[in-house]
Amino acid sequence: MGFLNLTKKGVALALSAQLVLATQAVTLAEAQMVGTDAAINKYTAMANRSVLMDELQRSEVREQIIELGVDPAEAEQRLAALSDEEISTILTQMENDSAGADIVGTLFTVFIILLVTDLLCFTRIFNFTRCIR
Repeated sequence: MGFLNLTKKGVALALSAQLVLATQAVTLAEAQMVGTDAAINKYTAMANRSVLMDELQRSEVREQIIELGVDPAEAEQRLAALSDEEISTILTQMENDSAGADIVGTLFTVFIILLVTDLLCFTRIFNFTRCIR
């Protein structure tokens, strides 16, 4: 009986200690309000990173990387190590430097130039214009 009494006491003591430690760990947690901007920035950064990873997975890009002498696995590691601001900067540069991205603006500019030259009687391209002279 003495041995059984001792183990009950030991189990009760161990469970009590576990309960105290568990409640102490819970009280260390802290809840805060997360602003909408912070949440949006977090998910935007994750989306930007995945866009760049997807671009890196394209076969043409991989071939170009290998041709330049860079290991694709190392490029992925370096991309993963970039900060959110650097990722955003790279994406902005990619959008601004795309070939043919501003074709509508170019066509509109050419149209305006031809229209003005028609109005000044230098050319006769559009039938709906009349010379100013």
